[in-house]
Amino acid sequence: MSQEHDGADSPLGSNDTVVPASGTGSVAARVQEELFAGRYLLLGLIGRGGMGAVYRAQDTLVGDVVALKMLELDEGRGRDLLERFRREVRLARRISHPNVARTHDLGEHAGHLFLTMEYVEGEDLQSLLRRERVLSPARAARIALAVCEGLVAAHAAGVVHRDLKPANVLVERSGRVVLTDFGIARAMAGETASRTQGMVGTPMYMAPEQLSGGEVEARSDLYAVGLLLFEMLTGEAPFTGESPMAVAFARLRQPPPDPAGRPGVPDALAEWVRRCLAREPEERPSGTQEVASALRAWLASVGEAVELPGPAASPATGVSGAAMVTPRGTSQSGGWGTQISTGSGGYTPRTMLRAGEQGLAVLPLRFMGPREQEFLGDAVTEGLIDVLSRTRGVRVQGSGATARFRSERDPRVVGRELEVGYVADGAVQSMGAQVRASLRLVEVASGIQLWSGRFEDSGEDLFALQDRLAQRMAEALRQELLIATYSSAATPEVLARYRQVLAQAHSAPRVLHEQVILPLEECLARSPGFVPAVALHAVASMRAWFMRLADQTVDWSAVGRASVERASQQAPEVVETLLARGMLATQEGDWRTAVVALRSALASAPTYAAALQYLGSLQCEAGRADEGLPRLQLAYELDPGMASALYEIARCSALRGKREEYQKTVERLMTYPFLRMPTLLLRMRVAAWFRDVEELQRCGAALQDEPQNMTLNASMFVAAALEEESPDRAVEQFDRVLQGRVSPRFVSMMCQLATEILCLSGQAERAMGYFQRAADTALIDLEWIDRCPALVPLRTLPGFTEARFKVRTRVEAIWTA
Repeated sequence: MSQEHDGADSPLGSNDTVVPASGTGSVAARVQEELFAGRYLLLGLIGRGGMGAVYRAQDTLVGDVVALKMLELDEGRGRDLLERFRREVRLARRISHPNVARTHDLGEHAGHLFLTMEYVEGEDLQSLLRRERVLSPARAARIALAVCEGLVAAHAAGVVHRDLKPANVLVERSGRVVLTDFGIARAMAGETASRTQGMVGTPMYMAPEQLSGGEVEARSDLYAVGLLLFEMLTGEAPFTGESPMAVAFARLRQPPPDPAGRPGVPDALAEWVRRCLAREPEERPSGTQEVASALRAWLASVGEAVELPGPAASPATGVSGAAMVTPRGTSQSGGWGTQISTGSGGYTPRTMLRAGEQGLAVLPLRFMGPREQEFLGDAVTEGLIDVLSRTRGVRVQGSGATARFRSERDPRVVGRELEVGYVADGAVQSMGAQVRASLRLVEVASGIQLWSGRFEDSGEDLFALQDRLAQRMAEALRQELLIATYSSAATPEVLARYRQVLAQAHSAPRVLHEQVILPLEECLARSPGFVPAVALHAVASMRAWFMRLADQTVDWSAVGRASVERASQQAPEVVETLLARGMLATQEGDWRTAVVALRSALASAPTYAAALQYLGSLQCEAGRADEGLPRLQLAYELDPGMASALYEIARCSALRGKREEYQKTVERLMTYPFLRMPTLLLRMRVAAWFRDVEELQRCGAALQDEPQNMTLNASMFVAAALEEESPDRAVEQFDRVLQGRVSPRFVSMMCQLATEILCLSGQAERAMGYFQRAADTALIDLEWIDRCPALVPLRTLPGFTEARFKVRTRVEAIWTA
């Protein structure tokens, strides 16, 4: 969230300048010493408002920059207000829409309540109006349209803003309009009476019923829309007075202003201003959808291109999304969007449907355990729904819609009343620091239980624990819903075989040909239209290409490209396809395309561990390790089978001199049989960097029990580090490999290893040739270039600076293009 205004009453800051916090004892003053709440690095103060200060902060857990709002409350009231704020944040998090700033979390640290939300690069409407005063009718209508569309999603989720004003409307530099601060005004009622005269909202923009203590509902927000539109069109406030309260109460005595006849104000827009500013709520438009439709029609009538709206949120779901899962065997007439052709399978499920059609309902998870931990059942349920609401391909009911089914849990009843095709049900059991959750997915139409799973976690931090459980459960449900969606394109035998392959792929990501690829090809031979198998085959083929399996008769580059192309045609929006496209781009050294594909995968499935691991590893290489390492840690926490995420964590720890962290990580890595050989090689490399003779000898002895590595005689690291013999044999092996069918990515990796061995054996000039070849090919590993101890003699040679500059330029293009 980056904002440009004076900071009054808004969660926004004052342009992009980081303003140091002042005052002794402040949280910001201690930021250099510790992370705030053990997680957030405060980067600077960006504004102060009536409810507290806002900081630009980095979430070190996931690497994202967020806006962190410190809530200034009366002393002693924090505990009572924390639960009130938590309820409001839960409501706000139900809103998923491009025109609504995402609310992330609420917490307490060192006596401070704080709120984190999406960080938006731009300025608020208050600052924009102060600078430009009057906006063109088309621009004003576009902003009002975006505000209305955000409110449509909020009102469908049962959330009334109550404090809509220019300072809470952000205009991103790209032009996107974003609403902020949902739910905060109501939570602050009674706490900030001295600041808001005891009323919920800002007096200058309150509807008459808010001022008089009447019922506040969705049409109260419409009144504020009318005020905003009037101000944008005329450059003036609609009511005047000596104080904010005098301006507010003028609305109770004076008729609403009429902008008609003002220079440049179209009659059609003036009419909608008058209707929104009607004193009585029932005299205003029926809802924000009506106003949005009218604004869209007016823009089209004056020749302004407008995008078609996304699917509106269903009042039952409270969630707006662009893609929903269609249950098998259901009719989807009248839906909008695209269809995916699955080739000879003949199955063409819609991937984008109107909201309100069948989707998923998550029933409140039952809790079994100590009374003081009773909150875990609802907390995990809320977290699960929240993650699913941000997952492409899933339309999930909000918790408000399912709360009444705590006792009545018959999936047929739930499905009929909520009009969903699937129901998820389960329980949370707590035993001290250990928590176990069970979950099952039932198809409403048949009453058949399609899947069940069990999830376990432990830890003293129950809030972090419940988040991890919810994320893992959401990812499992995503995969199961994908299978269910396309199940009519597969035989029962194919479905059973696919589940076995999926479990194998999760338990050992560096899969063997006969364990994953061949079974997938058998599935597709029987059921060519089974999309999940198409997408997973693309991922497995890309892994096979990179690992260069022992079967040298197979051209894995051709297999991988063909598989990704097939998946891109038959399953372009499936998350696994997006991952495979990112992997292909990585192999080819097309780093920017890789980042776009991987971020698209995570935008569709935020808890997809494989994409987190791949993007995190790429960030660790390409100059963004501080962002990549938390992603890798999250990938491993979500899927302990994703142990390859630990490999890059260990490597970065070693490069950064964090030997204790490195040692703990490699010890965990050695417990995974499929990573034993790569981990031994890493241990040997690191030991060689630091001339650790005892570790080199231990690794050398362990390698005696391993098969000959087809790409590297790892013992050459021992010889090079101890200068016992020439590294020519190892370098000759590298050269033979580089003459084969290898990707640019693999060429760079081999050249890196050759560079290290030659540098360690005292042949830095010869190593420079391999280093320059890597730089000319696809090298992006700035972490290695700048930190690897083996490269010390290389950094003083002619040509090093130029080669590093090539890599640095390539890296900057990844993140700035």
